[in-house]
Amino acid sequence: MQREKRTVSGKLLEVDYYPVFDDGRRVPVRAAKEKPSTEEQQRYNRTMAAKKLIRLVNANFDETDYFMHPTYKPELAPQSIEEARRDIVNYFRRVKTRRAADLKRVEQQLKDLGEPKSRRMVELADELKRKADKLRQPLKYIYVIEKRTYQRGKFAGRDNWHFHVFLTGGIERNTLEQMWTKGIWANCNNYQPETFSPEAAGRYMSKDPQGSKRFCYSRNLDKPEQKVRDGKVSKRTVAKMANERKDDKEYWEKKFKGYRFIRTYCRYNAYNGHWYVSVVMYRTSNAPPEWRSDEWITTDY
Repeated sequence: MQREKRTVSGKLLEVDYYPVFDDGRRVPVRAAKEKPSTEEQQRYNRTMAAKKLIRLVNANFDETDYFMHPTYKPELAPQSIEEARRDIVNYFRRVKTRRAADLKRVEQQLKDLGEPKSRRMVELADELKRKADKLRQPLKYIYVIEKRTYQRGKFAGRDNWHFHVFLTGGIERNTLEQMWTKGIWANCNNYQPETFSPEAAGRYMSKDPQGSKRFCYSRNLDKPEQKVRDGKVSKRTVAKMANERKDDKEYWEKKFKGYRFIRTYCRYNAYNGHWYVSVVMYRTSNAPPEWRSDEWITTDY
């Protein structure tokens, strides 16, 4: 029978169709003794890591949050990845402390404002309330670390690092940049979901310094929600999706109301004779336009 698995990560919806046995076990995609090549396995691992990153980002961050890129001055760069990680984690601790102080300040401003009597004061009160609500949210973060080794010049042979960080909003962008004191710049901007495509995530995931984790994150992240339905569509229907409905925007948006179609990924498995279909949708009027990679793995099996 066919399984439909829906994964909801914030505004992102992914729907996978693939075959399973009646007891729920997945149908094999290759012979029992046949193993993927090392290159295939590495590619699969990178893609799965990128997919996990995409989902976690969408489940926890939106346009009110930040995407920043802290760097080091060459003379201040640590010479081990462990020390680099300590630096960024200590930075998050300082941000958490600053958020608590800013929340007290904003709450006092609201108290001093009292009952607003003019349109301008109402707008100011609304802005302060929005800021207080954001600062009350727990600090969440995800970061990817990249390594560079200087090949020439006065720093030849030394390592340097930089980070790509998703961070809960609330503090002013320039304040966050100033709080990173080890580099020339931190380049903090509001996170724009449409710019963080699978291609972008894949580029980050291809950077794997010293075999360490591809990315790290705070323990309080919301996890994507997954729901499974078995036997609701037929093998013939899934094949029709792959061959006739692959780029049928109207079909998919009618099927998943409230979501905008981005694209489908379809693959036929000659070993088991089944089609595998994945549909990517986005709950927004401006769906990410860059999500067109044919390298995106169809399902999570």
